Amino acid sequence: MPASKSSSNQPRAPQKAPSSSTSTASHLDILFSGPLLLVPGVKDGSVTSVEVFSPCNGHPIGAVFLPGVVFSDAELNDPQCARWPAPESFSLLDAHSFAVELNQNPPGVGEKPFPVKDIPSTNHKVKPGRRLSADWDVSVTVHGRLSGWGSVRLSKVTKELYMGGDAPTGKTIAAMHRLRYEAVTAAEFCGATATQKEYLRSNISKGGTLIVLGEIPYQSSLLHERLAIDALAKLAGLDLHLVATDPSPHKTRLMAHTQNCGHSIVLA
Repeated sequence: MPASKSSSNQPRAPQKAPSSSTSTASHLDILFSGPLLLVPGVKDGSVTSVEVFSPCNGHPIGAVFLPGVVFSDAELNDPQCARWPAPESFSLLDAHSFAVELNQNPPGVGEKPFPVKDIPSTNHKVKPGRRLSADWDVSVTVHGRLSGWGSVRLSKVTKELYMGGDAPTGKTIAAMHRLRYEAVTAAEFCGATATQKEYLRSNISKGGTLIVLGEIPYQSSLLHERLAIDALAKLAGLDLHLVATDPSPHKTRLMAHTQNCGHSIVLA
């Protein structure tokens, strides 16, 4: 998944390397950014997997793997972040489901599974148990032992922006989620091409960051953002409507990577 200047129809992603007692364990961050629906798989109160849906809203979805690159919160919130990849570095994802399968070293003494209750309260959370519709374009499921869940690119919630029984009740909403995985020895992004898998297979020992961008830069408007929120609500069966947009100068320009169309919703 080299940082090329061309896009393909598949994500740049990892493939499982042969197991070996000498495998190097690495740190992997997976970033999900944009108007996405995150659905944790839960067993005994702990997160066992995370499934992420991109609703049918006309957004092109892209992915890129950056070996050896780990972003700080300050970098992720900086629209001028020098290390953030250019839009043309992302490979477009076809409209189907993908799976990221991680191999990890056994947990250490005292290491516990990640509790679902520890997903940051800064997010727009909706209680699970609703039947999801088929109105999604791309889904990515991550199978692995989660070490941390961070939420960045926060926006304040005001009563003028949303309405409906599932409107955000917290003070903030998040547009980006960082899933952190430690002791990774191999990874496979099921659905990627052979060339892209081989790139990840050769570089996963360096660790780094896999980015799944829920929208490649676009021209924003209230209609565009309303369609994104409506699509998320339809996918999850929510009573949620966007009635206004947060005014700012960037609304009349091509979006930078920190200005997302809407926010992500967590079913947890």
